[in-house]
Amino acid sequence: MNQKEIKALKKEIIEEGALNVGYYPRIISKITELWPEMIAEFVKEIALQGLDVATISHPLILNLFVTKAIEKMNYQEFKILAPYFFGYRQAEDEILAEPIQITRLEYLRFQSEGEKLFDYKEPNPSLEERLKALTTMVVSNDNQPIAYQPISHRIAILESCEEMPEPFIDPGLINDINERRPYPELVAIRLLESSSHLRKHYLEAFKQLSSEELSEDELLAFVSSRLASTDDALNPQEVLNINETLANEKAGMELITHRVTGYCQKEQWELAYLKVEDVPEEKSNIIYYLEHDIGAYYRGSLAWLDIYDVNQEVEERYIVDREALWSGPLSVVQALTGDPTYLSMAMYEEVKGLDLSEDRFNQFILMSNEERRKFLQKENKEKTQTLNPSTKQRR
Repeated sequence: MNQKEIKALKKEIIEEGALNVGYYPRIISKITELWPEMIAEFVKEIALQGLDVATISHPLILNLFVTKAIEKMNYQEFKILAPYFFGYRQAEDEILAEPIQITRLEYLRFQSEGEKLFDYKEPNPSLEERLKALTTMVVSNDNQPIAYQPISHRIAILESCEEMPEPFIDPGLINDINERRPYPELVAIRLLESSSHLRKHYLEAFKQLSSEELSEDELLAFVSSRLASTDDALNPQEVLNINETLANEKAGMELITHRVTGYCQKEQWELAYLKVEDVPEEKSNIIYYLEHDIGAYYRGSLAWLDIYDVNQEVEERYIVDREALWSGPLSVVQALTGDPTYLSMAMYEEVKGLDLSEDRFNQFILMSNEERRKFLQKENKEKTQTLNPSTKQRR
C-alpha cells in the first residue's frame, strides 16, 4: 500500500474503531513491545474520563486501547502496525518476503478446524483434572490449590515439600540462626558498628564505673551485659534508652525487636532489626518481615507458592508463610502476583455454577473481593427465589 492508502486506513481506524476495521490479536503485544508507555497513558486517560472499567467488556477495552494507540502515532509509526489490520493490502515484495496471508474467513475456518483436530488428538484437561495432577501422586501429596486465574488459566498452588525455602535476609536483620554467639552480643556488635553516638554513650557510661582504658573486646562485653535480659532477650528499658540515642543521631534510626512463637511449648525467639532510614509506615513492614519471613523460617512454616500455567509448568514462584495464608489466602496471592483477577477456588466454582454471560463474568473478575462476595450472595438469592415457585408448582 502506498502512503495515501496507509493514511486512509489510519483515518478509518480512528473514525470507525480498530475492532470494526478488524485486527490480528498479536498487534497488542507489538504495541506494548515497541511503545510500552502507551499502557500507562491509556490507563491515565480512562481514569481522567471517569470511565468505570468494571462495566466495559474485555473486547471493548482492547478496542479502546488499540484505537487510542493508533490515534497517537505518526505515519512512520503506524506504517509498522498497518499490516496487522485486515484492511491492509500487501505489496508483491511483502508477499514474497513473508508467509502468505489468508483471508479472515479462511483464518477463522482453519482456526476452528485446527482446534477441533488438536482436541481430538490431545484434549485440553479440565480444571478438575489439572488440580488432581498438581495435588496428587499415587496418594495425595498435600499440595493445596489456593487461587485460580480464569482468563490465563493460571493456578496458585501451595507446595508441600520437605525442602523449606530460605528467606530473604534483609541487611537490617541482626539475628543469624547459624551464629553461635549469644543474641545480645550480636546486637551489641551491630549497634557499635552502626552508631557513633551509642559508642560514645557506652564509653562514657563505663568511665563512670572505672578509669581504665577499654579494649574493643571489653567494650563489646560491657555493652552486651547492659543489653541482655537473658541470653535470648534484650532488656526492654535498655532498648528504649538506645532508641532515644539513635533518634538524636539520625531521624528514623531505631532498634526494632519482635518476638515470634513456634509450635512447641515455650518455643520463642526474639528477633532484632536496625532501621536506619526514616520511611513512613516502614516499621509495620519490618514487623511483618520479622514475623512472616524470618519467624516463619525459625518455626518451619515457610513454603513455596507456585503459579502454574495451562501447560502445568511453574511460571512464577514465591516464598510465603503458611500462617499468613490462614486469614486471607486469596488476598496474599493477589498481592504477590499483582493480579487482582485471581479467584479463590470456592469462588470460581460458585460463579461457574451461575452460568454468567461473558460480559458479566468479565465484570465479575474486575470487582474487588468484597464486591464479588456481595454479587454472589445477590445472584444466589435471586436464583433461589426463582427456583422456589417452580418447586412449589411441581408439588
